[in-house]
Amino acid sequence: MNKWLKITRPVNGFMGFFSIYIVGFIAVNVHIARFLLPISLGAISVFLVTAGGNIINDISDLETDRSNHPDRPLPSGTISKKAAYYMAISFFIAGFIVSLFVSLFISSIVVLAEVLLVSYEFKTKKMGLPGNITISLLIGMIFLYGGFITDTLSKMILLFFLAFFSNMSREIMKDIEDINGDIDRNTLPKRIGIPRARIVSGSFIIITIVVSFLPYYFHILSVYYLYAVLLDDILFALTLIYLYKNVSKGQQISKVAMIWGMACFLLGGF
Repeated sequence: MNKWLKITRPVNGFMGFFSIYIVGFIAVNVHIARFLLPISLGAISVFLVTAGGNIINDISDLETDRSNHPDRPLPSGTISKKAAYYMAISFFIAGFIVSLFVSLFISSIVVLAEVLLVSYEFKTKKMGLPGNITISLLIGMIFLYGGFITDTLSKMILLFFLAFFSNMSREIMKDIEDINGDIDRNTLPKRIGIPRARIVSGSFIIITIVVSFLPYYFHILSVYYLYAVLLDDILFALTLIYLYKNVSKGQQISKVAMIWGMACFLLGGF
């Protein structure tokens, strides 16, 4: 793969790109054609911002990547740190410019996402819980972004919270799993201990399961969502069990549950 393409991690970018179309369909269903242009512009801006964020991540992790991922463009020396900075800034500016063609308000959300990405890499990541919150906000913001583009924000708020709560649980589980290796991070498990961190993570799982029924209750998503989310709640319940038995297995199940959760939202759009 070309070094300039490799540093952007295009797979992550395309996942963000297509997620906007999925959110758009969830929001307006068969009327998505009416919003095809703003949704497409929004998807492009997400791709560009994600690419910029991935480059910032490589810059932030340069020293550890010299040992863990020496073949990446920055630690291998095929791309200089200065060039990577310029490239990241270019992607952020391009994402902002594209979003301006949707609306000025939409572009302000893009700027907020960029600020959160940069603050995470250079500040909140090492702070533990603030970093967990930042990442969970960014994941949930996909739904708010799609809601603003399609003028269906009220419909997307609950989905934002479901994404936020479920990801918070998984972020804390990952910190429990990596507690011995996180030398330079003041994570929640380090601050309050693993038993209490498990309680916090488990609380987010329980909240996710309880809130999962509300999109159907408030007629935001169809009965197909209700059928599908029952399986998702079983997966989250398994996550809760493995949180106390095998946290590594628990966070893997949680990842599957979150992916299936997106499928539940999509089915609920019909």
